[in-house]
Amino acid sequence: MKFLCSAHVAIGVLVAAPASAQSTGKAPLGLEWGQSQDDTKKLGVELGSGPDDSFGKGAALTKLPQAVADAEIVYGSYGFNDKLFRIVIISKPFANDPFGNGVISRYSALQGILSEKYGKPAQTHRLGDSIYAEQRYFVSGIQSGRTFWYSNYSTPELSIQLGIVADDQSTARWKIIYENKPLNALFEQSKRAKEKGSL
Repeated sequence: MKFLCSAHVAIGVLVAAPASAQSTGKAPLGLEWGQSQDDTKKLGVELGSGPDDSFGKGAALTKLPQAVADAEIVYGSYGFNDKLFRIVIISKPFANDPFGNGVISRYSALQGILSEKYGKPAQTHRLGDSIYAEQRYFVSGIQSGRTFWYSNYSTPELSIQLGIVADDQSTARWKIIYENKPLNALFEQSKRAKEKGSL
């Protein structure tokens, strides 16, 4: 899983693979892993343009069946074979809070919920050096890449990362990235095949 680096994340030909590798099941926000964009629309979800094609076909998702109260942005990635394998949820901004008190409190609450569901995470809570070791520069440290605040969860089917990202020196957000492992493996295979065909 790629490390959280900003508040706006990036959301071929499918090579042959055993049917058992095409994992499906319940995904966050009332979605289904492996569903197509058309299947997503049938749930009443509206699909807008995604940020780029780093993960194949991507879309900004609104009017979802379920929601997180303070989420502002949801991206879905469908790879090169139109199967949902990655979901990113980004919160509304916690503005005018260079100490990060609001976003840290919300992060801790979400960490507790995710830990109950997915088990104990591998946690990295590391303040930066110099001025970034001071709490008043917490959000600035996140923005500059000096401070790291995230938790990684892993199950046989899923990789999940909860973290804090920053828009500027006093505005932060929480972000959750979900990746379906079997479907992500298929995406990586199709990505390599697509790149091979382009070279």
